[in-house]
Amino acid sequence: MENIPKNIKITIDNDPKDYEVNKFLRKFINFFLVPILNRLPRGLFVRSSKKAGNVHKHATTHKALEIIYSFDNSFNFKKGILDGFFTYFWQKTNNCKALRNRLKLVKKELDRAIQSFNKKDIKILNLASGSSAAVMDIIVMHKNNFDFEVLAVDKNDSAIEDAQKMASALDISHLFNWNQDTISNFFKKYNKNIKFDIIEMVGFLDYLKDDKAISLFNEIHSALTDGGIFITGNVKDNSEKRFATEVVGWHNLVFRNEFDLMRILSKSKFKSSDIKIIYEPQNIHGIVVCKK
Repeated sequence: MENIPKNIKITIDNDPKDYEVNKFLRKFINFFLVPILNRLPRGLFVRSSKKAGNVHKHATTHKALEIIYSFDNSFNFKKGILDGFFTYFWQKTNNCKALRNRLKLVKKELDRAIQSFNKKDIKILNLASGSSAAVMDIIVMHKNNFDFEVLAVDKNDSAIEDAQKMASALDISHLFNWNQDTISNFFKKYNKNIKFDIIEMVGFLDYLKDDKAISLFNEIHSALTDGGIFITGNVKDNSEKRFATEVVGWHNLVFRNEFDLMRILSKSKFKSSDIKIIYEPQNIHGIVVCKK
C-alpha cells in the first residue's frame, strides 16, 4: 500500500453565507429524488427546457458552465411556465450547486493568494482557462491595487473569443494575453525563464489520468516563482454521478477523492507541507492549493 502524506490539510468550507448549502428539508427530499435523477432518460432532460438542452449540447465546455454560473436562484418564465420551472429544478441539483460553489471557492483562494504577496506586480497563468470567470472577477476586484499580467491558455477558439468579449466588457482586456493551444504544447514552447506568481487550472484535472496529472504538476511547479501558488481542483464521486455523466452528458470525468489527490500530489515536486485541499459544502468539488 502506498504511503499517503499525513500533513496535507483537508477541510470543508461550508459557511452558508458564502455557498449554496442543502438544509435538512432538501437533504430529506434528495434521499428520494437523487435515485430518480440517476434513472432519468437523457431525452427527457434535454427536452425539458431550453437551457437544459444547451447544457447537454455544450457539456464539458465553458458554454455549459456559464449557463450554470449565471443562475440567479430565481424563476424565469420568459420561455414558458414549464421551461422556467424545469430550468430552476435542474439548476438546484447538487452538482449545479457544487459548480457554483466551486467558482466561489476558487475566487476566495485566488483573493487570498494575491494578497499573500508582498508586491504589486502579479503574473498569473490561467490554464484551460475557458471563460476565465474566477480570474476575471478577482482582477476586477483588485485592479486598482495590483498590476496584473495574465497569460490565458485554452485550445478552444470559441472559449477564447467569449473570454475576450467578457474582458473587454469589464475593461480589463489590456491585462490579458490569450494563447490558443493545448497545455502540453504550451509547455513545450514555454520560455522557462518566465515565472508566474499564480497558476490557476480548475476543471482540467477532471479529465487527466494520474501519470499525465503528475507530469503536468511538475511542469507547473517549475513555472512558478519561489513562493508561487498553484490552484487546481477535482470532482469527487457523488450521489448524482450517473445523472451528471449519463443524463446531462458530462462524460470522461476522472473522479478523485481527497486520498486520490494526496496520492498523485505526493508523487509531484510539490511538498505535502505546503498543500491544502478544500471542499465546497456539497463535498463534490475539491480545490487544491499548492505553494512552491
